[in-house]
Amino acid sequence: MKAIPYYHVDVFTANPLSGNGLTIFTEAEGLSKPTMLKLTQEMRQFESIFLQRVDENSVRANIFTCEEELDFAGHPILGAAAILHDLHRTSEEKSEWTFILNERHLTVSVVRHERSYYASMNQGTAEFGKILDKEETAWLLDSVSLTEDDLYPGLKPAVVSTGLPYLIIPLQKNGFNAKIRVEDFGEKISAYGAHFLGILEIPSRRIRSTDNMGQVEDIATGSLAGPAGAYLVKHGFEQTNMLIKINLGENLGRPSQLFVEVKDDNGDLGEIQVSGHVAKVSQNLVDPVLSANLTGVSLEK
Repeated sequence: MKAIPYYHVDVFTANPLSGNGLTIFTEAEGLSKPTMLKLTQEMRQFESIFLQRVDENSVRANIFTCEEELDFAGHPILGAAAILHDLHRTSEEKSEWTFILNERHLTVSVVRHERSYYASMNQGTAEFGKILDKEETAWLLDSVSLTEDDLYPGLKPAVVSTGLPYLIIPLQKNGFNAKIRVEDFGEKISAYGAHFLGILEIPSRRIRSTDNMGQVEDIATGSLAGPAGAYLVKHGFEQTNMLIKINLGENLGRPSQLFVEVKDDNGDLGEIQVSGHVAKVSQNLVDPVLSANLTGVSLEK
């Protein structure tokens, strides 16, 4: 049995050792989903992505956090597209890849720069869901260690999705102070139709997201950037067809930048493009003996 290659990249930065780390397994054929989860936990990144080649320009992709599989996530897809270009389009400046996810297909374009790659994905259109009322907003703010004074005047928390639904809290200040402090947070926001919390500090264009226990913060997340960009445009803070720079990771010592563009669709919000740089860090192999044991074997959680 041959060894399984994997690659470590930093996403949403042109400089290695900043941005959001990611592990990419490029030859995941034969790996069960419980095995993918185990490997993600071993790598200790916020997420890992597992690829199976379908044809010259398409891959089947599974994305895992250390707790669960996700149907969509931004930084794993952009990072994986950059590695695919690095492996299979070495002589070309540009490439395009189709990612087949559990519930949708996504197209990602990649441009090779001198020391990094610049990857862009079309996340489709944003879906706006529940808007929290006054009582629900009071509970939410208290649950994440914020007050009504932190909320941006005239705005309310709302669920927005471009593939992964976030409950966005629009703030005017104190975005770094937000911290989940209730045990049933995930269950509660699930009832609103959200999967994760999204902190959006409007003046600084800074976003943050954590797991629903408030223990692990995602350094930089493309799946929140799309909804955040849509929220900013919907409420008049940004314009369609303009590049919006989103900031993340400063409080974690991993400064990251994402770029969002919300297209105009005859006066409505159209498709959303999320982009960022990807820097290679390292590559390695899963030991051949372990690979033989993992392939096709479902490990217990």
